[in-house]
Amino acid sequence: MIRNALPFEKGELEGIFKIELDTPHLTLRNNISHGWGGFSNSQSGFTLIELMIALALGLVISAAAIMLFLTGQKSYSLQQGTADLQDNANFGLNYIVKDIRLSNLNTMTSGISDETAGGGIVFRSISNKKSITSGTPPVTTDYYNLPASLTGTTVAVGMLSQGNTGLSNVNTEKSDQLVIQYKPQYVTDPDDATKLFGGFDCEGNRITVTKVAAGTPQPLNIIVQRYFLRTDTKIGNEPNASLALACDAGFYSDTGSPTTISNYGDDGQIILKRVDYFHVLLGVQNGTNFRYISIDNYMTLTGTRPRILSVQLGALIRSAQSVGSDSMIKDTQKFQVLDKEVTVKTPTAGNSKYVRQVVSQTVALRNTFGERGL
Repeated sequence: MIRNALPFEKGELEGIFKIELDTPHLTLRNNISHGWGGFSNSQSGFTLIELMIALALGLVISAAAIMLFLTGQKSYSLQQGTADLQDNANFGLNYIVKDIRLSNLNTMTSGISDETAGGGIVFRSISNKKSITSGTPPVTTDYYNLPASLTGTTVAVGMLSQGNTGLSNVNTEKSDQLVIQYKPQYVTDPDDATKLFGGFDCEGNRITVTKVAAGTPQPLNIIVQRYFLRTDTKIGNEPNASLALACDAGFYSDTGSPTTISNYGDDGQIILKRVDYFHVLLGVQNGTNFRYISIDNYMTLTGTRPRILSVQLGALIRSAQSVGSDSMIKDTQKFQVLDKEVTVKTPTAGNSKYVRQVVSQTVALRNTFGERGL
């Protein structure tokens, strides 16, 4: 016969488990007692009010954690954009300034104007020569900065220094173009003793010429460099045109009658990425007076134009990386670029925001000082 193996008598199971509803507590009570010493275990849960408070606190803590994450992400994006902008400006602008200081190097005269043959800033070629008639009988004299033998597309007006004609991402104003020229200081090429080495142009090309026999005039190359804004082909989600400041370098011989500027007139090499506006002022001296004037205003002056001693470069640059859609960055913000106050063209709706900053530099043209050749 099968007996009940549990150590309980009939009727004792009624007291083993009891569920008591004692509002507002929900209590599950275990009243199991064993004959060999027995024990009593009582367990109780949260009240309804305690549960609601715990849920509310959890939501608050979760919301705070999400806010911290979003704030940190925004701060990181802003720092990355600012760092990218500063690196771009510091290295790129210093590179440009170093080359512009070379303008007018090893020329016959220290003066620079639109009438100076071989002048360090190129305003005129045979394409837009300046003709002055004077004397009795009348004699007409033509003035240009490049040799008259240079013709064709490489000396077209669009390849010379110009104001307010180039691409830009700002309202009402267009960008400037600056063209300089200089004759490098040549030394024997350390890699090839049969050549002369004059350094590197702004595109990174080695400047070399082949040596000629002793007693024969040594032909050397004049370097021409053009600074301008162009479209960058490597684009992403851009708010406006993806403009970059580039440098295009070429050369022509200082002997004979060169007919073209070699390697000149292409897209050049990008120096500063994401430039919305590029502006140039010329520091001119007229007697004891000195002031800065834009390229287009300089070219509209009547009579003999004043001598140029320095240039000011100004650029409105932006970060390559977006900083999200921060409402602190306004599309209507005004920027002072040298003597021009500009606003960026309104981007397409929904585009992300970018950090923008104006960078400027004044460059003294040391090769224009003194009275050499005047």
